[in-house]
Amino acid sequence: MIRNRLVFDDEYQTAILHRNEELRSLSRLLEPAIRGRRAEDVLIYGPSGVGKTATTRWLLRDLYQRASVQSVGIECSGATSHEIIHEAVYKHPSAGIVHQNQSRTDLLEILTEVTDQPYVVILDEADIIPDLDVLGDLLEIELVSVIAIAHQQVEWLARLGDDVEANFPADSQIEFRKYHEDELVDILKPRVEHGLVGRPVTTEQLEWIADETGGVARWAIQSVLAAAELAEERNHDRFREEDVQDSFERAKTKIRKANLRSLPVVYLRVYELVRAVGPVTGDELKAAYREHQDAIFEGQNRSPVTWRRVYDYLSKLADYDLLEMPGETNSKVYEVVDEELEAPVEFVVPGILYAE
Repeated sequence: MIRNRLVFDDEYQTAILHRNEELRSLSRLLEPAIRGRRAEDVLIYGPSGVGKTATTRWLLRDLYQRASVQSVGIECSGATSHEIIHEAVYKHPSAGIVHQNQSRTDLLEILTEVTDQPYVVILDEADIIPDLDVLGDLLEIELVSVIAIAHQQVEWLARLGDDVEANFPADSQIEFRKYHEDELVDILKPRVEHGLVGRPVTTEQLEWIADETGGVARWAIQSVLAAAELAEERNHDRFREEDVQDSFERAKTKIRKANLRSLPVVYLRVYELVRAVGPVTGDELKAAYREHQDAIFEGQNRSPVTWRRVYDYLSKLADYDLLEMPGETNSKVYEVVDEELEAPVEFVVPGILYAE
C-alpha cells in the first residue's frame, strides 16, 4: 500500500497550497533582493506543523531560480550563536574554506568580505536560540537579512534588544494560521496520489483526518501514513474505520518523538525534570529547577538561566505537544503529555524517584 514514504516527510518538495497571502507578503519583503538590494527582515510565526518552513524555503528556491538570490537555511535547535554564524559563513557560495574553530569575530569578518550580493539567512526554530545577540551580529552586515521562524510572536520579540526589534516592524511579521478542513484535504490528496498505491482512502476519510487533526498539516500527513501502516499490518487492502481511528495517536507519538530529538540538551533536561516531578505547580517546579539548575546546565559552557527564561523553555515544550501547562499564569500545573516518552539524554534528577 505504501509506495514512497519520503512523500510524507517534512522535507518533501511539493507545491505550496493555500498560502497565497503569506507568499505575497513574503515576496514583497524579499523583492529588494531581486534588484540587488538588501531584503527586509521577516518574522514568521505560528503553531508547529502549519508550513512555515516549507513555504519559506519554497519561495527562496524560486527566487534563486529566477534571480539568483542567495539564501541559507539554518536549523537552530541545539545550535550556539557561534555555530549559527559558522553555518551562515560555511554555506555562503563565496566563503571558501572555513574552520569550526575560527573565532566569531573572524567568521563575521569573512561573511562581511564575501557578501557582495543580497544574502538571506533563514533561522528556523529561532525561539530556541539561546543568545539572540547573534541577530545583531548578522544584521550589521550590509547585505545580510534574516528570516526568523518561530512559534510565538510576542515572546520572541520580547527577547530582542530595542535596536534589533526595530528590524521586525508589524508589516514585516507574517502569521501562519492553521488550515481549514477543505484546504487540508487539498494538501493530503497529492501525498496520497504519490505516496500510496492505488486509491486506498476515500475523500470522506481524508475529511475525517483533516477535521480530527485541527488544521495542522504535519499531523494530518503523518496520520495518513500511520493509517496506511496500520492497514498493511492488519492485511487490509484499503483504509478501514479502525485504521483511521488508530492513526491519530500513532502519528502524534511519532511527531512527539521527532520533536523531542530535535531539542537542545538543556530543553531535554528541563523536560526530564518535569517528567520526574510532575504534575506540579509553578512554584514547586521553580523550586525544583533552582535545586537542580547546575545539573541541567552541566557541560553546556553557560551559566544557568533565570526562571523567566526557563518559562520560555516550558512554553516551547508545550508548543511541541510534549508538555501540558493548563491554567492561568499563577496557577498552572505542569506535566508531560506522555510519561513513557523519555528524552534522548543521560540525565537523572538527583534525589527524585519517578512515580510508579
